[in-house]
Amino acid sequence: MHRPSLFALIACAALAIPMAAGAFALNPGDILISNHGGSEVQRLDPVNGNVSTLVSVTGTPIGLAFDTGGNLYINEGQGILKYDKGTNILTTLFTGSGQREGLAFDPTSNHLFSVSFGGNHIEEVDLTGNLVRNISIPNTTNLLGISARGGNLLVADYGTGQIFTGSTTGSSFGLVGALTPSNTYAVDIDSFGNIYANDFATGQNWRFTPSGGGYAGSVFIAGLSAPANGLSIGDDNSLTISEFGANAVSVWNSDGSLRQRYSGIQNPDELVVWAPLRTNPGPTVPEPGSLMLLGLGVAGFAVSRRFRQD
Repeated sequence: MHRPSLFALIACAALAIPMAAGAFALNPGDILISNHGGSEVQRLDPVNGNVSTLVSVTGTPIGLAFDTGGNLYINEGQGILKYDKGTNILTTLFTGSGQREGLAFDPTSNHLFSVSFGGNHIEEVDLTGNLVRNISIPNTTNLLGISARGGNLLVADYGTGQIFTGSTTGSSFGLVGALTPSNTYAVDIDSFGNIYANDFATGQNWRFTPSGGGYAGSVFIAGLSAPANGLSIGDDNSLTISEFGANAVSVWNSDGSLRQRYSGIQNPDELVVWAPLRTNPGPTVPEPGSLMLLGLGVAGFAVSRRFRQD
């Protein structure tokens, strides 16, 4: 799949778009999925499998994240939109540099971490829309997937296939492992410190287990249909995965067995599960230590435009 033109993705930013009156209502376990080929954030009810539209944006919704108040944040174009839970008003929270990809919320800092795929850096943004800092990881080409849990920050580099771990406040990242270059998408961490990532090309989800100061990787789930940038690990360590090639979302138990597959989702890419937040924060992964250390730098604003092709 091709990312649409950058200019087509830029929202008509400063305008607030009023939605229906009253707070939007979600049930525990509801799955929100970006429609990579449209403008909708889709809501999947896991009880009956029904798919509906929660909200539509001007361009294409990409990364999704909730804050502790239940507000939804949506990566679109070059910035982040906020969908207010109390008012159902969609507004532009932040405009950055470069086409967006993954988005994560860190409850420990109350900050958002938004991946600029176009700029190959991460923009840390507070909930008032202020840029806190730009984060770059040396020797990467196309940062894409991101997740935060218990102060841990996980990042996937689409271009090189490398997966990194660090902290939401730290100054270095360690190399966890690598999957297929130009096909490495979503990444997340479970409550035991195991790190998971989607390989779009091989149709696999990999698990990297802490071992001897590093990580040992192996295939955890096989036979997926183009697993994209949607991966969410619940308190029970279940995995919710977007399968772009099947227009489906699947939920897997902590032992890797299939719990449920839901069809009828349009172009499923990034996703987030309403829990409302993971109550088990997960372990704090130590500073990389004996892992390969990579310095945290300040990223300049890139003028080139890169578009992933899946």
